[in-house]
Amino acid sequence: MSSDFIARIETLIRDAGGQSALARRSGLSLGAIQRYMKGGEPTRGALIRLAAACNVSSSWLMTGDDEHENPTHQQREIPVFGFAECGLQGWHNETRYRVSTSLDWPDPDSFAVVAAGHSMAPEGIHPGFVCIVSPNTRPQRGDAVLIRRKDATSTIKLYIREDAEWLYVSGWLDPEKQDLPQMPYHDQIRRDAIEKIAPVVMVKRRV
Repeated sequence: MSSDFIARIETLIRDAGGQSALARRSGLSLGAIQRYMKGGEPTRGALIRLAAACNVSSSWLMTGDDEHENPTHQQREIPVFGFAECGLQGWHNETRYRVSTSLDWPDPDSFAVVAAGHSMAPEGIHPGFVCIVSPNTRPQRGDAVLIRRKDATSTIKLYIREDAEWLYVSGWLDPEKQDLPQMPYHDQIRRDAIEKIAPVVMVKRRV
């Protein structure tokens, strides 16, 4: 990424009170923030999380062309459709309630799920966090995505790629289910079992 983008990240870090504070506020890992400071390229989902958490527009964060403060943020009700398991097992049935949040994202069909399990913790998605997803947005490699199967169960993984038959994803093994450090794994899901794939565009703590 350009030095101008790094300078904007530095602004967010300063306003948040440090790298760790920015990581907590945005739901991203500290390692991710440090990668951006070294020129690493964030995913679209990470950009949206940073913009929403820091009350700036995503266009300012990506290009610097907009005002630093984003007065156009508006509260709107986001439907929450139950729980999404982040690990290999444990799909959850749908429940419904609503969450109110500021979301700088144009998809009117955005909805949310509550994360369960620890296998996406390295991406800043912890149990009980609300993950807002955009079903009309095409996922990119490295995006956290909600995968909803045709049997109405859901999971959250990192998107790698897909072909006509398979969706290829990755995640981390749940540290509570083993005595080893949290290790990455790769998985694949048949496309004909999937109803919907939606990138995670914002993560927030439940209050």
